[in-house]
Amino acid sequence: MTRTPVTGPLKYLLIAVGCLAVGAATLGVFLPLIPTVPFLLLATFCFSRSSARMQVWLFNNRLLGPYLRNYLERKGLTKRQLISSLLSLWFGMAIAITLAPVVAVKLGLVVIAVAVSIHLIRMKRLLPGEEE
Repeated sequence: MTRTPVTGPLKYLLIAVGCLAVGAATLGVFLPLIPTVPFLLLATFCFSRSSARMQVWLFNNRLLGPYLRNYLERKGLTKRQLISSLLSLWFGMAIAITLAPVVAVKLGLVVIAVAVSIHLIRMKRLLPGEEE
C-alpha cells in the first residue's frame, strides 16, 4: 500500500520535524546518550510523507545513511551502537517513569523499555567498521 504524500501546511510541518530529527540523529552519532536510529526512523517517516527528495538524500547521506540502511535491512548494530541505544533508552525511560503520575503508565513504560531492549539485544552484531 503506497501512501499519498501530504500537501499544504502539513507537508512543511513534516519536513520541519524530519529536519529536526536528522539534527538529533546527527548529534547521536557523536554523543552516546542520544539515540541515532530512532530519530532516523522518524525522519524517514516524515520525509516519506512529505518529500521524496529529502528521503533519497537521507538514505544516501554519507554519515547517516549507513545507520538507517543497516537497521532497515536488518544487517545489525555494532556493540557501541547497542550500548549507546540501551543507555539512552533506559536513561530516557527512567526520567519518564519517574515523572509519570499513574502507576499503570509507569508499568507500561517499563514493558515498552524491556521489549525494545530485547529487540535490540537480539539484533545481529556488526564488527566495528562493518557498518557499511
